[in-house]
Amino acid sequence: MADRAPLLRTGVLLPFFFLIVTTVYLAAAFNIHSQFAGDGEMSPRSVPILAAFVMYVALAVVFFNEFRKPTADGPAGEMLRPLLVIVATAGYIALFRPLGYWLSTLAFSSVLFAIFHYQIRKPHLFALYAIGVTVLFYGLFAGVFGVRLPTITEGFF
Repeated sequence: MADRAPLLRTGVLLPFFFLIVTTVYLAAAFNIHSQFAGDGEMSPRSVPILAAFVMYVALAVVFFNEFRKPTADGPAGEMLRPLLVIVATAGYIALFRPLGYWLSTLAFSSVLFAIFHYQIRKPHLFALYAIGVTVLFYGLFAGVFGVRLPTITEGFF
């Protein structure tokens, strides 16, 4: 137990910060009302509520994994991945409208896989998973929720 890092480390504090932000986000989502949707129907607040619950599950996995293993790479390495994810997310937000959903999401998922070294040594699986994530989220948002996603041609025509 002595080799485990203390609770006040980035691997705990950053997810805890996201837990607080997600809780505030969820509370704000319950204040969204629609005059057309009835009880139990999809409404403008359905997607934010679903996103918050998905975030809670992801944070639970992060906390579980963080407390299971010791931190081997020290404070500097501990900060690098969260900072890279923040930069990648900011880039995704900035490029989402100009590049459209397909290119920006494919690039974003590829960058996240690279940050976490997921299937780096197997480029065919890396590409397959990045395309799979992009298609899965397109199906979820455009197909299931009916969200109109931007395309690359919208800015030109």
